[in-house]
Amino acid sequence: MTAPLIIAIDGPSGAGKSTLGRMLARELGLLYIDTGSMYRAVALAVIESAISETDDVAVGLLAQRIDIDLAGEPDSLRVTLDGRDVSDRIRGEDVTSMSSIISTIPAVRRAMVERQRELGRRGAVMNGRDIGTVVFPNADVKFFLDAEPEERAERRLAEEREYNSAATYKQTLIDINERDRRDTTRADSPLVAAEDAIVIDSTGQTIDDVFQRMMSEVKSRRGTAEGLTQ
Repeated sequence: MTAPLIIAIDGPSGAGKSTLGRMLARELGLLYIDTGSMYRAVALAVIESAISETDDVAVGLLAQRIDIDLAGEPDSLRVTLDGRDVSDRIRGEDVTSMSSIISTIPAVRRAMVERQRELGRRGAVMNGRDIGTVVFPNADVKFFLDAEPEERAERRLAEEREYNSAATYKQTLIDINERDRRDTTRADSPLVAAEDAIVIDSTGQTIDDVFQRMMSEVKSRRGTAEGLTQ
C-alpha cells in the first residue's frame, strides 16, 4: 500500500499558495489544508473573547482549547470553530488584521502545528508559511512560492474586494510588506524556504503555468499522477 502523499506549499501572502494548493489537491484527490484559515479561526476566537491579543499566554491557552476543523472539497473547504461554520466570517478585515498579530505567538503556532499534523497524516496538500520547515519537514514534495510584492498585492486586493469593497492597492501593499516583515523576522518558525524546497517565482506567470510546473515536479518525484493516490 502506497504511503499517504504529503505536499507542502510555503510562501508569503499573495504568492498563490491557496489557489495552487486547491488545484493540486483536486487533481491528485488529496485533502486540502489551508493552515492560514486555522490561524484566522484562532483570531476570530480572540476577537469574540475578552482576551487581549497582547496577552500571549491567554491567547496561547485559547488556541489550545478551541476546536478547529477543516472539511469538504478543495474548492468548497469549510472551516468550523467549536462546531460553528466560520468560513465566511474569517475573511473579514478585522480577522485578517488580528491573524497577522496572533500568528507570531509561539504558543499559538505550537497548538496549530499539532492540529495540522493530525489532519495531514492521512495525506494532504498543505499550504502555509512553515509547512516544509516545521509542520512536515519530511514532506514528499516541498514548494516555496514567491512573487514580487507589487504583484502579490494586486492578487490579494482582488481577493479582499470580495469581502471589503473599500480595500485599496496602496493599503494592501503596505499590509503585504508588513506581513512579510513579521513573518520573516519572528523568533518562532520564521518564513523561510526549506533547503530541499522547489522555489518558484510566479511573477509574470499565469496560474496554469505554475500549476503545470508543480505537477511535473510531483510526477517526477512520485511517479504518474494516477499512481499517487492508489
